[in-house]
Amino acid sequence: MKPERILNVTNSVNLRELGGYKTHDGRMIQWKKLLRSGDMSRLSNKAAKQLFKYGLNYVIDLRSPFECEMSPDHLPKHVIYRSYPVYPMGDTGSSDLPIVDNEDELYGNDFSEPYATMILSRHSQLAFRMMFAKLLDNAERAKSLLFHCAAGKDRTGVACFLVLSALGIDYQIIRRDYLLTNLVYESVDQSDLRKKLQNDDLMDFINEMNSSFYVQGSSLDKARQALIINYGSVREYMHTAMQLSDKDLSDLQQIYLKRI
Repeated sequence: MKPERILNVTNSVNLRELGGYKTHDGRMIQWKKLLRSGDMSRLSNKAAKQLFKYGLNYVIDLRSPFECEMSPDHLPKHVIYRSYPVYPMGDTGSSDLPIVDNEDELYGNDFSEPYATMILSRHSQLAFRMMFAKLLDNAERAKSLLFHCAAGKDRTGVACFLVLSALGIDYQIIRRDYLLTNLVYESVDQSDLRKKLQNDDLMDFINEMNSSFYVQGSSLDKARQALIINYGSVREYMHTAMQLSDKDLSDLQQIYLKRI
């Protein structure tokens, strides 16, 4: 049976597989290695066990400490959990991020766009750097890393853009995955949607959702534009902002990609 893009886990929110996306050089992301999601607080014990059997190994929580406290993740035992809030925390709250001076210092750009802010602010970059460190730690075969926020669309969407870009996935594929959020939130019958998503010819169907209330493709375009304008290329952003060496990037691809 073909793996499903949207995982059938009761009470999950926008829980999706990133396996199967292809690179230009004949590789693709392995299934059961990368997951993205929204809220994880309402999972039953049965659902948590289901994710453990699926191979869940790391969970990266991109929400604020307040969100984490109000709606803590319900996860299987032995899963490694880390809190890396993308937005600045203020004076209260705790997370697994190290303390960084001048965390709100920006780079003289227009940060009216929240997606650009997530790409360029010191605090957000630190959160994403820590996420990449765990991605590199998740080298065991058939063990997956999941990153999530509350709805699984904005913070998770930018995180997914960075992860898939580092793996060499084409931007149009990344953008299409981003817009899948609209299908998830607008579909009453999730089982029917999962069947439809097993068809590889869905570009037009997904593009129709670009005008949806939930996410706009133009938002992710602005994140990419902010990255290119300020760093010149994805690779330079990975080197400078994410502090990933060429070997790190190669290791990431070795961990998460396989030859088709």
